[in-house]
Amino acid sequence: MTLKKSRLDYKWVVLIVCFLMEFLCLGFCSSNVGLYTKAVTEALNIKRSVYSLSTSIRYVVQVVTALYFGALVNRFGIKKMVCIGLISLTGSVVIRAYATEFYHLYIGGALWGVGIVFVGSTMAGTIVRRWFHQDIGKYTGIVMSANGIGGAIAAQIISPIINNGETFGYRKAYLLSAVIALAIGIVIMIFLREHPADGPVVQTTTAKKKPKGAMWTGIPYETVKKKPYFYAAAAMVFLTGISLQSIGSISVVYITDLGMSPSFIATSATVSSLCLTGTKILVGTVYDKKGLRFTLAMCQVAAIIAFAIKAVLTNSIIGMVLTITASVLVTIATPLETVMLPLLSNDLFGSASYNKVLGIFMAMNSLGLCLGSPLGDLYFDTFGTYRPCFWFFAVLIAVVAIGYQFVIRAAQKDKEAILAAENV
Repeated sequence: MTLKKSRLDYKWVVLIVCFLMEFLCLGFCSSNVGLYTKAVTEALNIKRSVYSLSTSIRYVVQVVTALYFGALVNRFGIKKMVCIGLISLTGSVVIRAYATEFYHLYIGGALWGVGIVFVGSTMAGTIVRRWFHQDIGKYTGIVMSANGIGGAIAAQIISPIINNGETFGYRKAYLLSAVIALAIGIVIMIFLREHPADGPVVQTTTAKKKPKGAMWTGIPYETVKKKPYFYAAAAMVFLTGISLQSIGSISVVYITDLGMSPSFIATSATVSSLCLTGTKILVGTVYDKKGLRFTLAMCQVAAIIAFAIKAVLTNSIIGMVLTITASVLVTIATPLETVMLPLLSNDLFGSASYNKVLGIFMAMNSLGLCLGSPLGDLYFDTFGTYRPCFWFFAVLIAVVAIGYQFVIRAAQKDKEAILAAENV
């Protein structure tokens, strides 16, 4: 009896391991990228658009890797792929630290992409889904909230290092991240397990009880790929990715160009990261209680308002207050490209095609992030301003929000028909 209890309780150890994994991957090694932009481009004497291509390469690699995510995990297992992800992520940080030419940054970006796929939100969502059979949204949100904590701590640690007056001071910040990656990676590999002792947990919905955050049998992938709303959903994921990444990649350097002080920028990044800790849990919990439609709309409205605020910022007291306000709102929108991807896959298409659908959604999201990364900087290099970008993507997110309503309506009809047939 004691052994059985220990096995059941180990899911909480796995939850902590996943939390540490996201703390490292999404928090310390991936958040606050904008803090490096000015320092790296000035030290290496390259244009911002050239520098941002390293992020684009990261996303290209993510697209390709994500398409094979399900097949690789099925063949080699979660633990081996997480190990590959940790090695790739650490290598990426070290290469970016010692880069002397722009193409060194691109090599680092490629490894970064591999690391994000196998240690990031896609893997975390897959692991949580193996160990928990209800309240999936809440536990997914808890795990991915580590991004906020890691980002908040990182902002306070690396910002002074980057801005210490040394031309290559940012290298010390990268190397510190590599040491942290190595230490946390060892802990992860010691305690991570493939699945519960009795095999992956699966509990599907029934006609009598259909909690919004629970798994359901789902639609086979052969059927899914014949559904028009599957391709529409993939398109919405792509457009969301390109919008959030375009704005996210320029936000820090945008307020830097406005003349706001480095200390305020670091504080803003910290506030944003801390809020992200809570908003990811909030989004997951809201999904469990209110469902997919409401949760998506909440995130999208927050994004639209945040983008509009950023478009009118000035270097003033009011501008600083609005900057913090927009940063908080963006944290409500950010889960659209992390927490919501596994939840979207589960809610629309269920267990039967989950891994393949999640891989495709991750690939489309990464493609959007890839194309979105250089857009703002390219616009700046051409016209000398970022402002119109914020208005454009506010409108684009509004279009996406409308499109999702049609996708959810079509998917819900199929879901209800399948659940009804199972309970005849």
